Amino acid sequence: MCESEFNAGMYVSDRLSRELSNVCQDVSMRCVGVLADKYGFNAEEEIRLLGLSTIKMERGKKKVVKEKVVVAKPRFPLPYSGEFNDSLCYALRQNNGLYTQCNGKRNEDGSFCKGCETMLQKSGSEEPEYGTIQQRMATDIFEYTDPKGRKPVAYTKVMKKHKITKEDVMEEAGKFNITVNEAHFVAPVDCVKRGRPKSEKEEKPKGAKGRPKKEKKVISVEDGECEDLFATLVANAFKEEDGAEAAAMANSDESAKKEREDKLASVSASVAAAKKEAERLEKEAKRLAKEEEKEAKRLAAEAAKKEKEEKAAAEKAEKAAKKEAEKEAKEAEKEVKRLAAEAAKKEKEEKAAAEKAEKAAKKEAEKEAKEAEKEAKRLAAEAAKKEKESKSAKKAAADEDEEEEPDVVKKIEFEGKKYLKSKKSGICYDYSEYVTNGEQVVIGKWNNNTNKIEFEASEEEEVEEEYE
Repeated sequence: MCESEFNAGMYVSDRLSRELSNVCQDVSMRCVGVLADKYGFNAEEEIRLLGLSTIKMERGKKKVVKEKVVVAKPRFPLPYSGEFNDSLCYALRQNNGLYTQCNGKRNEDGSFCKGCETMLQKSGSEEPEYGTIQQRMATDIFEYTDPKGRKPVAYTKVMKKHKITKEDVMEEAGKFNITVNEAHFVAPVDCVKRGRPKSEKEEKPKGAKGRPKKEKKVISVEDGECEDLFATLVANAFKEEDGAEAAAMANSDESAKKEREDKLASVSASVAAAKKEAERLEKEAKRLAKEEEKEAKRLAAEAAKKEKEEKAAAEKAEKAAKKEAEKEAKEAEKEVKRLAAEAAKKEKEEKAAAEKAEKAAKKEAEKEAKEAEKEAKRLAAEAAKKEKESKSAKKAAADEDEEEEPDVVKKIEFEGKKYLKSKKSGICYDYSEYVTNGEQVVIGKWNNNTNKIEFEASEEEEVEEEYE
């Protein structure tokens, strides 16, 4: 039995390794797809970044090798300075509060990438949460406001958060042919409050039920003008008095004096009423200012409370999403380990089966070889026995012939070796065997046509030919 170069164990191991690689890749890509549908990111882009698309997959005899696409990204977020790429998604991403263009590949028949379209379908909105790049290009780079009224953060805060300098930003932007506006490196003077901006609509204090009263005319009196007002009223009163006195010179002194006293009393009453009204107006102004201050504090407290609640809800949602992602990742890892264990077990069983089959085949082959060798020896022994009997018969016949008529042999030399040749029959004998042992060993017969000895096949050669 010829030795085979086929190694069943090696074949099974290679095949199992390829199948296990295919299973692990398939499970990983499915996990990325599920997470992309849930959290709204681009599954194809993340698969390329993770390098899952570069694994060689085997389906039967066909091998599919996906080309590796490397997408270069900045080491840290870069600010928006008017850039626009028509091949990318038109939606804006928050990007640490900078509101830059989404780097997902835009669908050929749409304006957004697959991830942004999924988020729009889930939210039921017609526009992205942070707006579009066209909307940002229509305004100044520092004046953009998203659909919810939020504005981009100052880039100096992002630089402080990532611990980078202006030189680092300019160097990284140069790698992507981006020119950063110098105004991004200037820290804002006023601190912009976070949360929804306060409404400018003035709220009127609630009044009593029923028909509203007529509003009284409010006279605005500044501090320090009250005394001037009183002085003016007194001066005007004295002017009127002087005019009245001149007009009543013809009357008697008694009537003029009385009229003057009446006018002075009227002026004093007017001054007292004006002073009282001014004090009332001042109190009313203070009351209104106090109410406005109180209302402003109430609105500020409500806004802070709402912002705090929104922040807590966002943190809670983020924690829940992170927890869910970790749970799914653990389940995926557990599934991969289970499949790997099953594959290893299967490989071990197949390897053991292959080794067992190989041992059984080898044992069977050795058994067949031994039986064949035994049969060959038996046939060779039978052939040798028959040959020996045939030679004995020939020798007996020759002896009988010799008895009848003596045979004469002659010593000859053929191909440098000595032989004995019968003159009667032409049979050639071994000379050295005859001289040494005295036996007539037939080696062949002389051919008169070719003048050569036709040697007979030996027993070993006949046995070998018969075995073959």
